[in-house]
Amino acid sequence: MKIIFAVSVCFFFQVAFAQRLDINSLEKLLDVPVRSADTLLRKSGFNLSDKETGKSYINYYYTSYERKDLVNHLLRSLSFMDVYSDSDTSRLILYRTYDEKEEEDLKNQLLANGYQLFSSTANNFIYKKENYTITNKITVKTAKGNKPLTAYEFELGR
Repeated sequence: MKIIFAVSVCFFFQVAFAQRLDINSLEKLLDVPVRSADTLLRKSGFNLSDKETGKSYINYYYTSYERKDLVNHLLRSLSFMDVYSDSDTSRLILYRTYDEKEEEDLKNQLLANGYQLFSSTANNFIYKKENYTITNKITVKTAKGNKPLTAYEFELGR
């Protein structure tokens, strides 16, 4: 009985955090092909919600919905856009969460992975490491008829 309980706790603990992305995953998304990015995101519990194609770009929008308990829910989103110019391709990634603790964890991961705070303003923090730059933006979003929510965004590109 104890073994079943221990296995169940481990399983539920893993599922509860399966949808979070870490800094290493975000860096990896910069350089992998679209199919590999899709696989990584789906394994992390994200689903493709929208795909927009223009003359020189493709934008993929993924969402992840986590039910924390009967009342609280957490939405995460990630969009990555590939921009094409002649033979060059650039990629922009925007990861958004509404969980302050997750934002703190990601900032700690930045520092643990060799990033240094390069500059900051009231709600924008720019971290740099070698050729990587990650901007952490904190914004307040208000959906019509709902109370304001704080969004924590991490943006990086190549």
